[in-house]
Amino acid sequence: MLSKRDIRAIMLYEFKRDTNAAKTTQEFNETFGEDLISHATVKRWFKKFREGSEDLENEKRGRAETVLDNDELRKAVEVNPRETVRKLAEELNVSKTTISDHLKEKGKSKKLDKWVLHELNDYQKLRTKSDPFFDRLNTCDEKWILYDNRKRSGQWLDKDEASKQFPKLKLSPKKLMKLCELGYESLPHPPYSPDLSPTDCHFFKHLNNFLTEKVFRNDEDIKTASEAFIEFRSQVFYVTEINKLVGNNV
Repeated sequence: MLSKRDIRAIMLYEFKRDTNAAKTTQEFNETFGEDLISHATVKRWFKKFREGSEDLENEKRGRAETVLDNDELRKAVEVNPRETVRKLAEELNVSKTTISDHLKEKGKSKKLDKWVLHELNDYQKLRTKSDPFFDRLNTCDEKWILYDNRKRSGQWLDKDEASKQFPKLKLSPKKLMKLCELGYESLPHPPYSPDLSPTDCHFFKHLNNFLTEKVFRNDEDIKTASEAFIEFRSQVFYVTEINKLVGNNV
């Protein structure tokens, strides 16, 4: 079993061979055991060696706390707003707690991107009020279900800063032709409805929550899970959100 001093001696040896911290970490863990040392630890000791100190003994308790350069943190977040706290901590050679505390002090919090509909023009607003089509309205959309439903990564944004938004795509000609073939009337400018479709903002929202972090082995597992989700929703689940359309557009 390697002692801490043995580990530091190996790090000093690799440092003198001009091996970088990343390669030292990789080769060390491949040789002596996975995750025996972290990249951040190797970087910290390499920094100490570069400063001229080759003392391998434990650092004295009460040593000065590593100072985080706020400008470096700001630049790192601006370059990649999706970066995790762990990666930021490794990159800036500080603890995850230090990164979290500084981000909170700066009013940063993680928010997910979302798809939103285009802004309505005056004509579209007027038409939705003058045409009483709610009683004959059906909404539908397609939904991709992945085998591995990992959590989406958020972005570091100011507390009062809205998450990034992307306009929804228009119906394709093939979809419009199929609707006509089935005898349905498509609404003019469907992506510009003043409210999100209940399919998107209600049904898919709950389905996404249901699927979060689930991993499926095959198509049959996906089919079983999606059918179970639909079957266990009561009629009230569907009716409530559809009825909101009328109230939202009076």
